[in-house]
Amino acid sequence: MSEIARIIEIFPSIQGEGVYVGQPHLFVRFWNCNLACAYCDTDYKGPYQEYSAQQLLAETQALMSKEGPFHAMSLTGGEPLLWWKFLKEFLPSAKQLGPQIYLETNGTLPDALRVVLPWIGIVAMDIKPPSATRDQGVWESHEVFLRMAAEAGKDLFVKIVLTKETVEDELERAFRLISAVDRRIPLVLQPVTPWGAVLDKPEQEQLNRWRVSARRHCADVRVIPQVHRILGVR
Repeated sequence: MSEIARIIEIFPSIQGEGVYVGQPHLFVRFWNCNLACAYCDTDYKGPYQEYSAQQLLAETQALMSKEGPFHAMSLTGGEPLLWWKFLKEFLPSAKQLGPQIYLETNGTLPDALRVVLPWIGIVAMDIKPPSATRDQGVWESHEVFLRMAAEAGKDLFVKIVLTKETVEDELERAFRLISAVDRRIPLVLQPVTPWGAVLDKPEQEQLNRWRVSARRHCADVRVIPQVHRILGVR
């Protein structure tokens, strides 16, 4: 029996976050998430359409022919790895379409990552400190996840969203976690885009201090905002 996934939207745009900002991507946004971050700007439990792997393959292939070429197909959400059974069925054929498979993930589901990793080209992993999720920390899952992606030799980077209330001790722990796996993994510090209850971006002094602190642990540190929000595109 074919797996079914709930998809919120499928659309072409530019990648607005991380080290591949500005690249043309085809986005597939999956429904639902296992975290509830205070700064989340996505209605990940909004209206959705159900797709089989064959239906999603046909729609993405049609969009690639019409709107491409694309640098990558970006699996986003919500948390796409919640749909790992569907992805196991979809990705072998999707990878044959040409663009790399780009996984945007909160990095908390290493068992699901292990299943789909053979077909993933790029892993864009968020680190979610407890002050962001307003819940217990997920440090152990983060470390297992990051190490698995790194040891598989994937094109990998880590992103941390920063607010004015970001806890410095949590940032230091995140920096040490990345360094313990591989200090060469690129780290993107992303100032929050004001949304919902989160209205205050970090001040310049905070950004400078956190950037300097990150560089003590990580070799490649970049401060990159959400460019798609600045441009007013999806």
